[in-house]
Amino acid sequence: MGVSAINTGNNLLFLITSFLLSFMAVSGFFGRYNIQNLDLEIEFPQEIYAKKEVYFIFKLINKKRLPSFLIKLKFYDKEIVFPYFEKEISKRESLVFPKRGLYKINELQFSSPFPFNFFVRYYNLKKSFEFIVFPEPKKVIIYENLISQKEKNGEYESQIKSGYDGDIKSIKDYINGTPKKYIDWKSSAKTGSLKIKEFDSLINKPLIIEFDKIKAKNLEDKISFISFLIMDNFKKGIPVGLKIKDKFFKPDFSFNHKLNLLRELALYE
Repeated sequence: MGVSAINTGNNLLFLITSFLLSFMAVSGFFGRYNIQNLDLEIEFPQEIYAKKEVYFIFKLINKKRLPSFLIKLKFYDKEIVFPYFEKEISKRESLVFPKRGLYKINELQFSSPFPFNFFVRYYNLKKSFEFIVFPEPKKVIIYENLISQKEKNGEYESQIKSGYDGDIKSIKDYINGTPKKYIDWKSSAKTGSLKIKEFDSLINKPLIIEFDKIKAKNLEDKISFISFLIMDNFKKGIPVGLKIKDKFFKPDFSFNHKLNLLRELALYE
């Protein structure tokens, strides 16, 4: 149209061409302003497992005076859209990671077609994030060569049963044959009948897993299976230890200990 305006000298064509160029200039100015001065914070879950859906929280922060529109964030294979926000906005998105290991991000890319979708502008935020994806817990083989683990009918026995060790579990009626030292004389005096103390008994000793003695088809199956063992025993309150390479993690059943074991497996090479 600009060439036609020059060739014909038509003032109307000059006006239309000027209007379109101005329209394009305004689009470029606001499009560039819209995507600048953005910052991002990511809230990572404590436990991320390979091939399992997990939720991240993305918090986008606008450092400009005017609001931002139609901001798209590319995070691995996921595109997250923030339609409109003034100062900040948070979004919870599900992600699935294909394999275990350490994931590092040194740069994130924003894009936006705002305001008229003539151009898509991009902005690269240079900010570092890192997180660890734990192995996929998977029961793939019949395990063997474990230390201090009792089995019953192919399943673990419950860690706590009635016995004569540990802390007091309850007070109950006297059972013939119960040793006298377990009679609760105070309760017996109050009720007028013999009562005995019932204790918790730890029937399972701590489980120690020796990495090199676990047999599997390949390394990933072995790591996935050991992860399954760790999580399964922790659910039952059984202390778990791990021998891997030249390291030995003493048996424990705290949450941080579980994370340490899974982190060691995730980074194993």
